[in-house]
Amino acid sequence: MKCLILYWSAGGNTEKIAEEINSVMLEQSISVDLIKITEDLNIDLFDYDLVFLGAPSYQWIPPVPVQKFIKNTMERYRGGIRPIGAPKKSGKFGVVFCTFCGVHTGLKEGNVAGKYMAQFFEHIGIFVLDEWYTPGKFHGWDEGNRFGKMGDISNRPDEKDLTIIRNNTMELLLGLNFYQETDKRI
Repeated sequence: MKCLILYWSAGGNTEKIAEEINSVMLEQSISVDLIKITEDLNIDLFDYDLVFLGAPSYQWIPPVPVQKFIKNTMERYRGGIRPIGAPKKSGKFGVVFCTFCGVHTGLKEGNVAGKYMAQFFEHIGIFVLDEWYTPGKFHGWDEGNRFGKMGDISNRPDEKDLTIIRNNTMELLLGLNFYQETDKRI
């Protein structure tokens, strides 16, 4: 299996999650590429069996660099209108992960960004296995970090959050065999 972890991170929250996923992949001897999204990134997602895509939620959506990457990648793959029903590509799986501060409305602040990224995968034919949401510090706003809807998030993602990501990744890898076998029969 070949794995790709794509992420964008300004303050380091999303990068911590990406690095934890990468650590699990390496421990499991899985071929993995860890790549930070840049403006000029041009990568073939279909060279990989499992693709992780991670970003923070900025005002409920992924930040502009991630949106541009998604738009450019969609245009490159489509070359025109994708067939109705967005048929899935056999053997291609994805997971999205999103960090959010949740100061105002909690987890809901991250959901839209995660769904945005998941829809990108589905539109190009990658079957989305899961969406992971992790609270993260709002850099530069101490009051929001301590008194927001999520409680004190000033040190998040913390070790507990990273353990959740580690466990999610291990469970995903265990379950991926089922998805791969089912995919062959469909």
